[in-house]
Amino acid sequence: MFSPIGPSTMGITVASNVKNPMKIYVDEDSGPTVYVSLRFLNRTEKWVNGASKGVQVGGECNLCSGVSVDNEKNVYMTEADTHIVVQWSPRTNMTTVVAGQTNTSGSTSALLNHPQGIYVTRNGDTVYVADMWNSRIQKWPKTAHEGVTVAGSSNGTEGHDNATLYYPNDVIVDEETNVVYVIDTSNHRVQRWLPDATEGDTIAGGKGMHFRKTVCDFKVDEYDSH
Repeated sequence: MFSPIGPSTMGITVASNVKNPMKIYVDEDSGPTVYVSLRFLNRTEKWVNGASKGVQVGGECNLCSGVSVDNEKNVYMTEADTHIVVQWSPRTNMTTVVAGQTNTSGSTSALLNHPQGIYVTRNGDTVYVADMWNSRIQKWPKTAHEGVTVAGSSNGTEGHDNATLYYPNDVIVDEETNVVYVIDTSNHRVQRWLPDATEGDTIAGGKGMHFRKTVCDFKVDEYDSH
């Protein structure tokens, strides 16, 4: 972890000996607390401030590729291998599928295909999913049985123009404006999609820039992003 305040460039280790970490979520209300999705260990760990080891939250998370937390401290995890997003409740210790259908991939609105990063609104009412192999971002309202495409092609077609995405890896949403920001991995760019837009605009990167490194993950300042 690096602080933007002060001249020091020294980082502080907040989680160590984590194998193949895929995504993180920082809960600033709790000290802070860091949640880490461990893709090949099939689990998510919770690291409280100052901890020497993490604690697993929920059960097995198959090819765990995304994590987010709502205000009630429910933990949402992406199971890429089983094509679902699940919610684990710390109150009940129960895990519930909130997006997709277990072990069923597809491009219909009710299905996902190797989902990756997720964004959950603070009140837990909506889950946004980077539906990677369908090259789209899906919005799943609470208790919904299908998602709505808010970025990319709804039929799962990848592409390189502003109306399509190519294997998006992560998503974040400005809850004040409902603007969706997407890591469009194989197009090497960050896309911004306004509400009800039919295409996005590139705000960073781009295929024409010949980036050698794949765009992998990002965080938007939720409190001062304008």
